[in-house]
Formats: sequence, structure tokens, C-alpha cells
Amino acid sequence: MTPKRAFFITFLTSLALTGTGAYLVAAGIVTPYRVLTLTVLLMSIILISQGLFTLIWMLYAWENPKEAKKHASPATYIPPALSFTALVPARNEETVLGDTIRAVANIRYPERLKETIVLIREDDMPTIRAAQAAIGSLNLPNVTLRIFGGETINKPFALNLGLRYASGDVIAVFDAEDEPNAELYHIVNTVMHTERADVIQSGVQLMNYRSTWFSVFGVLEYFFWFKSGLHFFTNIGKVTPLGGNTVFAKRQWLREVDGWDDTCLTEDADLGIRLTAKGARTRVIYDERHVTQEETAPTTMECLRQRTRWNQGFIQIFKKGTWRTLTDSQKVTALYVLLSPALQAVLTLSVPFAVYIAFTQKLPIATSILSFFPFSLLMLQLMLYIVGLREFTAAYRLPFNVTDIVRVLVFFYPYQMLLMFSSFRAFARELTGVAAWE
Repeated sequence: MTPKRAFFITFLTSLALTGTGAYLVAAGIVTPYRVLTLTVLLMSIILISQGLFTLIWMLYAWENPKEAKKHASPATYIPPALSFTALVPARNEETVLGDTIRAVANIRYPERLKETIVLIREDDMPTIRAAQAAIGSLNLPNVTLRIFGGETINKPFALNLGLRYASGDVIAVFDAEDEPNAELYHIVNTVMHTERADVIQSGVQLMNYRSTWFSVFGVLEYFFWFKSGLHFFTNIGKVTPLGGNTVFAKRQWLREVDGWDDTCLTEDADLGIRLTAKGARTRVIYDERHVTQEETAPTTMECLRQRTRWNQGFIQIFKKGTWRTLTDSQKVTALYVLLSPALQAVLTLSVPFAVYIAFTQKLPIATSILSFFPFSLLMLQLMLYIVGLREFTAAYRLPFNVTDIVRVLVFFYPYQMLLMFSSFRAFARELTGVAAWE
């Protein structure tokens, strides 16, 4: 079934259900009051389930500190054995790429066991010049630049090209704005040998929590996701939706699954699900001392485009159906990850309607109470964000004061609206067949 046909069928089904409901009301078979009550009940149950599940994974690391501690970096390292190839795809990143190339090249590990391949499209001359300058200053034979062409312009296409040239036992992926920790290769080498891991997702943390009105929320999302969420999904759900960088995968496994899907806008999460389906052993490491540090998108529009791409990528993965090959418990985890942005958007949209219905409609008491639960769960997320911000600033020795709390309180719902709009925009792009990498 083609994507357009699938969405067309979904649209017709929704239209038929709406029309059926309208006919039943018009024919006097059911009353509008009953339709409203049943709708509120159904939506409340769905949103309560989603909200509770979200709170559970956000709190997992704090509820299971011993389990979380198991996923910290090893205290001692075994002698270097595995070789590493770092792939660094870049586009329009001339201002930051040089620092990233130097940081990756300076990861402490025997030079004979590491290489770095920078991947840039031929039409991006400013970034090419920045890469050439940085590589020239290093003067290392194992740091090279690959310039490529072709019609496809996206990250997974570049990564697949780099995979063809890579010689390392382990492929590492870094973004052009990353600041990786110098101990990463030793950590991965140790964990892959001692725990027989095939794939490792190490921690990534956005740091600029005060730079824009929305940056604090991106920072906290990463903090909860890498510190708690990924451990929950890996340990309990047995599925790891990989992140876009600081991912380490054995080259043989990447070739087993034919690398990255260059038609998918969230190639990282897609890769994680495909590797899980093939039986690869995935391990998550999170340690504040060794995270890769990044920054949030600099503008609201860039944040919107980024979130649109992620959400549309989840839709694409859902439609591909690889998740259907997983076990039942893994399917639940995969579906939650893929559908959560859409459900969160509905939860955000439901808040004003819940308030309106509560003050204008006479519903049964139980239904009215239940309809307020999603709003309550959203407020609990807000409180968790404030507590999480205090935890984040303490962990990374950053300042924290009352203005940070005010910023979270004031901009929490506007940020949810931004995420909601990105979800709807992603659906619209997918419905109209627009899949360009923004």
C-alpha cells in the first residue's frame, strides 16, 4: 500500500465515523449529550494512559537508582582492542565543524586504532573549506574528508557513504556541532568486550538552557530522555530508539541491516528498531562526566523544522512496519515511542477544550473528574520539569535561580503548542508526500 493510499483510507475512515455519529444524532438514535460523554471518556482514557506512561519513564532512573548506576561509565578500562571509525556528516556547519573535528581527533585512544571521516556534499564550499583547514592543522593521516554529490541531500545518505569507506570495527556517529568526551572510545571498547554489546548509545546533553525562550525545554527533554527514558525502554521495553549521534555500532551489524535508511527522516530511531529486530545487543550508557555536549536550535523556526522532521520520521517508521516483527512487549514500546508525539499534541490541544467543557457542559460527575486527569498529568510534567532543571544544573554545576523557574512556568504551555504544531505539520507533510530533509 502506498503512503498516499494509506492516509487516504485513514481520512475516509475518520470521515465515515464522523458521518455515522452525526447521522445517529440526527436520527434521534443517540443524543448529542451521550456522544459528548462517550467522546470525553474515550479521549480521557487514552490521554491518561499516555500521560502516566510518560511520567513512569521520566522517573525511572530516580525510582531505580541502583539500576541506573549500572549504566554509568566503567570505573576502569580494559586495554584497547577494537578499532573505531568516526563518521562526521556536516552541512552548512562551517562555524562549528572545525572544533568538532579537532575534538573527535583528540579522543584519547591509540592512533592506529582510530580514524575520522568527515562527510560533506560538494555544493557546501564554506563547510568544505572549514573542514580542510581543521584537517590541515591536525596533519593526521587518519583524519580525512570525503566530498560527495548526488541528488539526495540528507544525513543518512552521507552516513551510508562513510560506511563504505570505514575500516574500523566500530562505527561512531557524531554531529557537526558535537563536543565528545575524550574517554569515549575507552568506555565503548570496555563495555563492548565485558558485556558483549553490539550497539552502544552514549549520553548526549543539550547545555544552553538560557539562550532562548524554548531552550530550557529541549535541555530538559534530553536530560530526562538520556538519563532515564532510554534506560527504561532498553531494560523494560527491550527496544532502544537510538539517538542521532554518539552512537557506536559494530560495522558488521550495520552491514547486516544495510546501514541507514536514507529515505527516513529519523534514521537513528529507525536503525535502533531494525537492529533490535535482527537481535543486536544494545547497551545505553549515561554518565554526566562523559556525555557529548550540544546546543539547542538557535531559532524558533529551526526548532519547529527539527521537531517536524523527527515527528514525520516517526510516522514513516510506523508505516514501514518493522515494529510488527518485534515481540508483543517490544511492539508496545515501539508504538509508544512512534505515536507519543501525536498523542502529546492531542493532550496539549485537549487542555482548553477540557476547561471549556467543564464550565459549559453538564456531564456526569465521574466523567467530569476523569476529563481533568489529562490536564493534571500535564501539570505534573510541568512540576517534574522544574525539579529536573534543578537536578540538571546541580549535575553540571550550572547556576540556578528563581528566574529559571519562572521561565519554565511561563513558557511551558507555549512550548507544548510549538510541539503540537510540529506534529500537525509533520502529518500534513507526510499526507502531501513532502519528505525533504529540512
